[in-house]
Formats: sequence, C-alpha cells, structure tokens
Amino acid sequence: MVNSNTSETPAITAQQKLYSSDGKSALAAYKSMSVGKRSWGAFAGWELLQLLCSGLPGVFGLGLRSFSYPWVLGACGKRPAIGKGVVLRNPAAIEIGDKLLLDDYATLDARGDDVSICLESYVSIGRFSTVAAKGGKISLAEGVNVGTHCRLATQTSIEIGASVLIAAYCYIGPGNHQNSDDGTSLIESKMELKGGVRIGAHAWIGARCTILDGVTIGERAIVGAHSLVREDVPAGAIVAGTPARVIG
Repeated sequence: MVNSNTSETPAITAQQKLYSSDGKSALAAYKSMSVGKRSWGAFAGWELLQLLCSGLPGVFGLGLRSFSYPWVLGACGKRPAIGKGVVLRNPAAIEIGDKLLLDDYATLDARGDDVSICLESYVSIGRFSTVAAKGGKISLAEGVNVGTHCRLATQTSIEIGASVLIAAYCYIGPGNHQNSDDGTSLIESKMELKGGVRIGAHAWIGARCTILDGVTIGERAIVGAHSLVREDVPAGAIVAGTPARVIG
C-alpha cells in the first residue's frame, strides 16, 4: 500500500533530489530533464516536435523524424535513421555522424552540466538500449554496434573505439556507492568514480556482460558472455567469467 502522507523525505539519490526539490515545480523539473538549461521556447518547440513525430510508425514516421530531429541536435550528419519512440534528452548536447541508426525505443540521455554524447558515423544503437551521460561524456567511434536492451551510463566518461561489437543486455560503466561511517544510507552516499571505461577498436563484448567503471579493454579483445569485467583486459586477449579472467 502506498503511503502518501509521510512528512519526512526518505533517503534518495542526488538525482532524485534534483528532480523532486520543493523549490522547483514539476514542469520546471521536467523541462530541466528534457532540454537542460535551454529556454522555455526551445522546450515548447521540442515538446511539439515529439508530439507530432515520436510515435509515428512506418516509413512516413521514419522520414519525418530523420528530417526534423537534426534541427534540435548539437550536430547531425547525413541520412540519420531514427526509430519510433526514441527518447532524446537534452538533444543540444548530442552529436551524431552520418547514417546513424537509432532503433525503436532507444534512449540518448545527456543530463547535467558539461555533458555530451557523440556518436560517429555508421553507429547503430539497438532497440530499448540506453546511452546515458549524467554529467559525463560518452563517445562512440565509427561503426560501433550496440545490441538490444543495453545500458551505457557514466558520470565521467565512456570511450568506445571503431567497429566495436556489443551484444544484447550489456551494462557498461556502472560505478559503486561508497560506504560511509557516519550512518549515511548507501543510496545517498557519493559515487566512487574511477575515471570511466575505455574499449579499444574491434573488440567484441558478449551478451549480458557488465564492465565496471575504471576498466580499459584493449583493441580486438573478446569478452565472453555473462562476464563481469572489473580489471583491465589486454589487447587481443579472450576473457570470461565472474570476475573475468584471461582464457586465451
């Protein structure tokens, strides 16, 4: 049963506090999440564009989004293919190259200050996958292919080299909440940031892998399915397991 009468705010994350502050209206909080610090006019225009274009099916919807969405992005190359139900948050902080594919219901979320998402030419983001830069920077080089239901998220940086293949259900970049001796709840504690994730060109990340913050994976490395990667992987190595270890 939901209790809506509590007078004391529960322990919540810094992001939850930002968007639930008593000093900010619900509309202002939504605007901040949707377009960042841009004007109310820009916010209204973006909302109208989504209303008219976001859910349109078929080739007509694809064509209309591919024509209109580049006007609100920070930069856009030639012939983007933007699927139905795609979510773009703070689109002015998002740059995409030529012939990018965003499949249906993918999310590009650039939230916070000094934030950016850069997807170079021929990048493909699978259905229901999320690329989320929360005060950080994410860059995917040419030809990166991200499968379905993946999550790439960081408060620092994620850099993925050319033609990296990321299979379905992968989670790249998660950090850890720091334990505190002063009784602070884990959900309220600061994140332990280790400098982001780097994946070298032509690497292959198998299905359902988790790659933790601070990890560097070398060029042409292979990470076996269901692996937990918490240490660096040498170039050309094959790793697998929980935690992942070199097997070839």
